[in-house]
Amino acid sequence: DEGTVKTEVTFVVERDGSITDAKENGYNKDFNAEAIRTVKSIKNKWAPAKINGQSVRYRYRMPLTMQFE
Repeated sequence: DEGTVKTEVTFVVERDGSITDAKENGYNKDFNAEAIRTVKSIKNKWAPAKINGQSVRYRYRMPLTMQFE
């Protein structure tokens, strides 16, 4: 099928760089499921946010779009 599929994945990057609380927000259930599976499969640690030199948790928002022709 042709068209555009969009979703938005949000997750929390913990102080140790791990990812928790991943959620999706989009209309296509298959695309949402694949986006969550992909984010959860990331093995590398993320760099935590820092405030006054201290690592803190932060919520990350990742919009995703795919165009099919």
